[in-house]
Amino acid sequence: MAPAPKRKKHIEIYFVLYLVALVLLMPDWDSLSTSAGDGQLDQIRVELFPEKIRLECAIERDSSGPMRVLRADTVNVIRYSPALNSMKVKAVIEDVGTGQVLSIDESTVSSFASLSIEQQRGVIRFSWSPLQASVSSKTFRVTLQVTGRPAQEVSTQAPAIGQTQFVLTTVVNNQQPPQLIMLGGRIDTLMLQDTISRQFAEQLSSEFWIEPARIAIVSAAGREWANRISIGGADPSRDLQGLPTIRVVSGAQIEFVRYFEQRTLVIKGRTPLNGTSVVEVVATRTDGKQSKTTFSVQTVVTAMPRVPEVAYPGVEVVVDPLLGSIESARAVIREGSREVSTTANGALRFKPSNADTGKVFVFERLIDGQPEFTSNIYVRAFPAPVIREVRRSNDVNVKTITVQFYSADRTANRPTVKIVDGNASAVRKLPGFLRAADAQKPTVSWIEVFEITRKDPSKPFAFRIQAFDEKGRGSAVVAED
Repeated sequence: MAPAPKRKKHIEIYFVLYLVALVLLMPDWDSLSTSAGDGQLDQIRVELFPEKIRLECAIERDSSGPMRVLRADTVNVIRYSPALNSMKVKAVIEDVGTGQVLSIDESTVSSFASLSIEQQRGVIRFSWSPLQASVSSKTFRVTLQVTGRPAQEVSTQAPAIGQTQFVLTTVVNNQQPPQLIMLGGRIDTLMLQDTISRQFAEQLSSEFWIEPARIAIVSAAGREWANRISIGGADPSRDLQGLPTIRVVSGAQIEFVRYFEQRTLVIKGRTPLNGTSVVEVVATRTDGKQSKTTFSVQTVVTAMPRVPEVAYPGVEVVVDPLLGSIESARAVIREGSREVSTTANGALRFKPSNADTGKVFVFERLIDGQPEFTSNIYVRAFPAPVIREVRRSNDVNVKTITVQFYSADRTANRPTVKIVDGNASAVRKLPGFLRAADAQKPTVSWIEVFEITRKDPSKPFAFRIQAFDEKGRGSAVVAED
């Protein structure tokens, strides 16, 4: 009896792809690890999770030369862990067909590709311009290398190091480029020959996550807000089991509007009347894997700011708009449609000029671009001086005169006193009495003191006087018997 033929061993494609996915996210351990016997510090590994392992651009080109982009996937978001200080990022981009290599970092100015770090979100953004790559179908391998020191650093730690890889492809006139993907570690090459296998590998090798652009939304009651939810490890157009679910897990209920905008989920709602609501978002991928995130919507009660009704030329108006922690709030002073001063944080400052005299300016506090509080500010000329008091002194032939005048500066627009008629002469300004008339801020009202003497001691000390400022404005005439 003839021996049975030997059965060929088959390696399941799913198992191979699973191994590929794991290796793709692994750094080169030969370069990252150190030996304790050498007396060196233990290396800390930076975990890197690219949103995509393949970015593809489809280009159509006719015989005359012009090119048209049919679709373009130009941005990859790479999450990293742990949080790092003194962080440096480098990308090595290799044309797998020619072997040409381009290296860039976050400071590199290149028309082909760029890197940026968003440390608050814990992500790295890689972007590229496919039209700068080639007029033919191409495949590029990108090796991303990261170094830094963990934010929770101790003296025994060495700099943290990590790397990952992904692929860029340009497809011109539907001509598929070589699908050669160079992997790190001991695996040299892999041929992804069909779309299904490639998509399966992408799913296995990418983390599935969703992340809100705003973790805490603070606004006034009834105001509309919007939040954008980034999605990693899935294309919303094909990889999700429908729209993500949204619900309030604590606090007042909110009615939501949700829709996709490119690869981002946009959620809109209105701030409740009071309190804080916690919103939960859950997305489910077609393979059944779920990812969830939360953000809060907080209602703040805004106090009414104190806005002066009148302003004077040369005098700075300072208003605390009481914006609090409302992200979408700002304050503005405008003349018609022209904004003359604005702030989104801190006090609002405005100093009218002499040319602004007679104009009306409007103070507005806006939330989400809509006026929430409005008050008019009238720019007026300074009032004329006022004689406040005529007082007898210890000398029966001398009286003192107190004059209040108005100016942006105590040294400007100072008054004089003139005798209209009567038994008086020799009006003299007394030094050392110049002071603010009240405690109002900013100070625009001042006190000046004068001395007047009797002209004929044999006659009653009766007279009429009037005060004038440097602009010629006169007070009412005051009679003294």
